[in-house]
Amino acid sequence: MQRKHANIISKIHNSRLFPLLIFVLVGLLVLSKVIFNHSLILGHDSLFHFNRFLDAEEQLRTGKFNYFQMNYGFNQTGRIVNALYGPFVAYISGALLLVSPNWYIFELIDVMLVMLVAAFGMYWVCKVNKVIRGYAIIVSVMYMIGSSVISWVNTQQFTGVGAAVLPYLFVAISLTLRRLKVPVIGLSIAMAILVQTHMITSMMGFLALVPIFTVALIKTEDKFKMVISSFVAALITLALTANVWGALLSVFSNNHLIPAFSTVDMGQYGFIFNLYSFEMIIKPMELIVFVYVIAYVLIKWNTLDYVLKTYALVGGFFLWVSTNLFPWRILQGLIPELSTYLQFPKRFAVLAFVLLFLSFGIILTNDKKALSLKWLHFEGPDYRYAFIFLLLATMIGTNIWVLNFKIATVDSMRQSNDFQVPIEHTVSHVNRNKRTYYQDFYGSDKKALVDDLSKVVPDYLPATQKVNYKNYGDYHPYANTYQQLDKQNYRIKGGFKKTVNSDGSLTVTWKNLHKKARNYQVPVVAYASTQLTLNGKTTIPVRQTPVGAVVIKANPGKNSLNVSYYIGWAMKSLFALTIISWILVIGISLIRIWF
Repeated sequence: MQRKHANIISKIHNSRLFPLLIFVLVGLLVLSKVIFNHSLILGHDSLFHFNRFLDAEEQLRTGKFNYFQMNYGFNQTGRIVNALYGPFVAYISGALLLVSPNWYIFELIDVMLVMLVAAFGMYWVCKVNKVIRGYAIIVSVMYMIGSSVISWVNTQQFTGVGAAVLPYLFVAISLTLRRLKVPVIGLSIAMAILVQTHMITSMMGFLALVPIFTVALIKTEDKFKMVISSFVAALITLALTANVWGALLSVFSNNHLIPAFSTVDMGQYGFIFNLYSFEMIIKPMELIVFVYVIAYVLIKWNTLDYVLKTYALVGGFFLWVSTNLFPWRILQGLIPELSTYLQFPKRFAVLAFVLLFLSFGIILTNDKKALSLKWLHFEGPDYRYAFIFLLLATMIGTNIWVLNFKIATVDSMRQSNDFQVPIEHTVSHVNRNKRTYYQDFYGSDKKALVDDLSKVVPDYLPATQKVNYKNYGDYHPYANTYQQLDKQNYRIKGGFKKTVNSDGSLTVTWKNLHKKARNYQVPVVAYASTQLTLNGKTTIPVRQTPVGAVVIKANPGKNSLNVSYYIGWAMKSLFALTIISWILVIGISLIRIWF
């Protein structure tokens, strides 16, 4: 009987699905309190992304597509978000939401999938770098529950989704460094998926790619071929992401868009060695691993190969960049725009997580004496395994502890509609709409949640003047967004009724109860390519508010304003280029695999 059980265990351990089993079990362990308590997790950015996903879900459900306008989320204001912010993931998440019965189930599946994507990406990059199976699984678990990825689970920071996809880019980078030739198709697909997911993470990935590529270029004998291959990969990536950069160029070049808020002191938004940083950015045990890897590589420099040294140095550099030890104040003074477009230096930590955890796996594989403490007579594999177990247990325990605070908040909301919403820039309409938070979290009407908890943020709204780090505060974008696009919905008798049409346009109807024509501020926004039709006739706004809401002269009685977005031939061509490029690249990849 014992031999039979041993054979079963051995078969499971040797199975190709064993890593998946471990990743799923660890994911379930981290989410155990969420599962048992039946809790939705509401973080700082949850509602922002819920609005994006809801909009994509409703487009898929109804077939009323509009790539640019947000006709369902964000108070149905016709603003642009998804086209400029991870369109690929928005529609994938929308599809997942479509088949989910409620927000709780959606979020549970979503966060588990993100962790699994991160784990398999890290496992793949470990195998490419010849990390043995056991340590590859351990490092992958560390990464999937590490602070960079888990930030999506406990606060819904989208950098966490970018972090989950990032290891796949490093698979291509690792192949370049080890084989000294560029995997053109692989690098193009990995970078394109990252761009389609999270632009900032893709830019950081490119920054890490540069020094690693430089080392490979120095090492290779055929430098010209590597440069040409890289150039071809860049062209293919541009074709695969034409919908993203095309939309960015189109919208930003023709409008004054409100940027994200400017950070006064960027150094304060990095890792600053306080309790918050140790909870949310880099946990103590993670920092111990990072410091150990850097120290190990520096001490044993002359005995190590160029691959490990490259990973550790680049990872260590970006670890430094992510902290307040980096001279951010000086750099911010030289380039003030960084405070608006980069905002948070802590984002660079994601590169350290990939490269230093990978380096940790390589060290454990190649050096049997690693993690030994000779001066304390702590030598041998048992002490190594004990340290790794302590590391993983601490990481899992810390994540469960952090999630407990989120669970307590949601529990309070479920019990009372009068509980103050603990999320910044969020206005509750749950009592006005005569619903409960419980219905919003677990009911089948998914739109109810984003209607009852209105996220009033000005991201990508069209401003009437250029807004930058100098005048951002004076412009009051958050207050204006609330007053003009949220509160305005309820300021007239009968309110504004919004309907999405089969062609993807948005129609707003309301009644002018006065005997004469008068100006009405309608809570929808207009960009340069937005087309407005009032009562069947093309019109232009009398004026626009600071956040782009239109003021229209309405006739007595019922008025109907149709809001559509014009897509010219250039943008349509870029959409076609994107689709054709993906078909060709996937086709070529399948042919290579099968033949």
